Amino acid sequence: MKRYSATAVLLAAGLTLIASTSVADTVTLTDGSRLLGKIVRMGDGKLILETKFAGTLEIESSLVASVATDQPVNVGMDTGDRLVGPVKWQPSVKRAVVQTQMGGIPVDVKRIDAIWPKGAKSPETLAMEEQVAQARKDAEAARGKWSLSMEAGLLYQEGNNKVFTARGRIEARHKTDHDLLKLYAIGHYGEDHRQRNVAEAIAGAYYEYLFTERLFGYGSVEMEYDEFENLEFRLSTALGAGYYWIKKEHHELKTRGGIGFLHETYLPQEDADGNEFRDDPTNTAQADLGLDYRIDFTPWLRFTHSMTYYPTFDSVRDYRLVSDSAFIFPIGDSDVWKFKLGARYQYKAIPANGAERLDQTYYANILLELE
Repeated sequence: MKRYSATAVLLAAGLTLIASTSVADTVTLTDGSRLLGKIVRMGDGKLILETKFAGTLEIESSLVASVATDQPVNVGMDTGDRLVGPVKWQPSVKRAVVQTQMGGIPVDVKRIDAIWPKGAKSPETLAMEEQVAQARKDAEAARGKWSLSMEAGLLYQEGNNKVFTARGRIEARHKTDHDLLKLYAIGHYGEDHRQRNVAEAIAGAYYEYLFTERLFGYGSVEMEYDEFENLEFRLSTALGAGYYWIKKEHHELKTRGGIGFLHETYLPQEDADGNEFRDDPTNTAQADLGLDYRIDFTPWLRFTHSMTYYPTFDSVRDYRLVSDSAFIFPIGDSDVWKFKLGARYQYKAIPANGAERLDQTYYANILLELE
């Protein structure tokens, strides 16, 4: 809806008067200018007028001297009384006249609280409905809502190379206007020539609470098993605070930092003589430093990136770095079925005996998002 200054209103008045003098309703301003169009409503200090040449005008009621309509309308007075009938303007007495069934009743424009079409809802009713709708929206935001996303990718090749890989992730989210809860699980399994070469499982939870619009506190816990990292069990926890540097509906950037605890136990291995041994368990405090970024380039293309750095307090050389980046776009016209193309890297500076420092996973998953 357009808002106009007095100059713009006068210009619109001139255009409408030049074009025609028989358009339905007439609004006369305090300076004598006349606007022709269709009165939508008058109330809350505004008069809404639809015109042919200037579109919908929103005029301050203080600028309105009188109105005239060619059809019956409701006229609400500041006394609480209501009149129904066409409104006519009488320049000689500088008053509007409502042609009711009981005859013409002169009305001081300054005493008019609202005008609205006959059979339509009054401005008071509309305002009340808006308040109820807003209260309902606020209540829903306070309660929050659950959403569920499931993704899976599968690769199978047979012939000269016999390869099988399956990867999946499921995440449940509950979000309100002041907090966020995520529960997730990830699985990755692969075979090469019928020999298992990938076996990894991750499960975790993340909770975030907003202290202000941008400042938040968070807590997280994650458990992991990775056969080919020689990892029998990893427990990683964190507690800290973060800040939203960008917080928009389609663009978000936040950083976080905290401290936590790391516990790791390792799978048994065999030495050159065939004797079984295990690396000593790890129990140490660690830092948790992370960045999360999301941007919707277009309504159909989203980019996400998350990165977390876990240095331990035992040694500056002992740390983990985990990152995941992905592009997400819909499949056809669907709002729930999407395609996710991404890469995940996990680097451990001091790996378990016999394990590689860097794990790289490139994936192309089908994603289902339900709200």
